[in-house]
Amino acid sequence: MRLLFSAALLAATPAIASADVTIRFIANEGVHITNGESGVLIDALTWNSYDGTYALPSNEARAAMIAGEAPYDDVMALLFTHIHGDHSDAAAAVEFLNAQASATMAASPQITDAMRNNEVALADGADQRIIPVPLSASDPGPWAHPRFDFIEGAWLFHREGVDNVTWHVELDGVSILHLGDTQPQMADFSVWNDTEFDVILYPYWFAQMAEGIAFLDSRPEARAIAFHLPAAATPLTIRAGLGEREYLFGEGSEVVIETE
Repeated sequence: MRLLFSAALLAATPAIASADVTIRFIANEGVHITNGESGVLIDALTWNSYDGTYALPSNEARAAMIAGEAPYDDVMALLFTHIHGDHSDAAAAVEFLNAQASATMAASPQITDAMRNNEVALADGADQRIIPVPLSASDPGPWAHPRFDFIEGAWLFHREGVDNVTWHVELDGVSILHLGDTQPQMADFSVWNDTEFDVILYPYWFAQMAEGIAFLDSRPEARAIAFHLPAAATPLTIRAGLGEREYLFGEGSEVVIETE
């Protein structure tokens, strides 16, 4: 981990050209992690706002992600944490694979099964690029992505009956953990004991729960950034809930990290 300098931008701005790694926010927990050559999307294609509670990607961002247009033209892997509609869209994931013949998708079997059984048909060869992540409470991982050695996943508790795969992505020595909808009071974080992180992306409720704060405090070397904020949040309500903690909110917001 060679983290030298970083700057958070909480409004849509152009990426800084000298930066090696950018975390670009899309909506809710959706992010594009990229070094300009290799990129991944996590929880980026979604469909259900739950009656407007959570933000969805704009139509423009959604179309660009599916088609692989800039700034999403470097995406090698589409990743989802869990089956809920504010985190994954099986039909859109099929569209993504159909449009991008070299890209892959990895998620729990709950999502990969849904991709194979929805209204959008898989194009020839697309099924071979769907990668189920066979993790559970009894076998939480870590799990190594079979095609990309900079991606691994581990199971952490969200709620009964829902498999929540947390994702570790490391690009250019910058180690990033995406926690999905982990519930800290029920989670066994030891699955990640052997991994160091420069950035931890966590659902905002961690900062309001003793177990969540304890986990973040146990990783003082990591830059902790909240997301999954309600769509109607304002700077005032966000600060009331998070204090001075860092957060991502608003499509196009970025965290830019420079390395050696």
